Amino acid sequence: MTLDHRLVVENLSAGYGERTILDGLNLDVIPGRITSIVGANACGKSTLLRTMSRLLKPTHGQVLLDGKSVHQRPSRELAQTLGLLPQSPIAPEGITVADLVSRGRHPHHGLMSRWGARDDEAVAQALQVTKTAELMDRDVDELSGGQRQRVWIAMALAQETALLLLDEPTTFLDVSHQVEVLDLLVDLNQSRGTTIVMVLHDLNLAARYSDQLVAVQGGQLYAHGEPEAILNEAMIESVFGLRSQVMIDPVSGKPMVLPIGRHRLSLGTS
Repeated sequence: MTLDHRLVVENLSAGYGERTILDGLNLDVIPGRITSIVGANACGKSTLLRTMSRLLKPTHGQVLLDGKSVHQRPSRELAQTLGLLPQSPIAPEGITVADLVSRGRHPHHGLMSRWGARDDEAVAQALQVTKTAELMDRDVDELSGGQRQRVWIAMALAQETALLLLDEPTTFLDVSHQVEVLDLLVDLNQSRGTTIVMVLHDLNLAARYSDQLVAVQGGQLYAHGEPEAILNEAMIESVFGLRSQVMIDPVSGKPMVLPIGRHRLSLGTS
């Protein structure tokens, strides 16, 4: 069932100090869908996600959740609806996997509320689906990069929000675990109706696993739509400065990007 909370970005400008990264960007996130933000390095992808989650205050414009600015909502109220997995999160020293994942339940507890069976169930399910249950008693700082990433995703899942923002959720993962995590996010979207917005660098994975792509160039929205509609050679050259050939992925039926470099050795040319 789709959870119809609407996230809208209106004429958004944001940056760091005097440096403007986003400049007048508009975006309407479709509820109940998976949206991937793509673009070249330093184009503003992570800045957009940070501002949408209110980690970064805009210099102009606003981000609206159900018609109200995210920057004006109480923190606990916002965290019950919108979850964030930032890029390279840092765990408290000495914390176990079980304790970290359990922190995803904090927005659901006030001063007088107690931990209950629903919390146990949410944490256990998050550990199970991310295949981290066998790690629950280990310290997070003892884990490999890939294990830590799956644990952070488990914490985000335990939060059980209607919207989930993820900044490079496949970081540190080998290709099999990248696909596993993205399959997991599709399962979450289909079973709970969770709206997912994520930053991805891999265009082919973004096209395969997304209902919508948001292409950002120079802090502005270059294109927004279904992968089949916007992922083409002209867009890739404009946004990434890369010549390519776009074909149909024989597995997913979605667009698949084949970069054209200077050395095409398989063709016997250079």
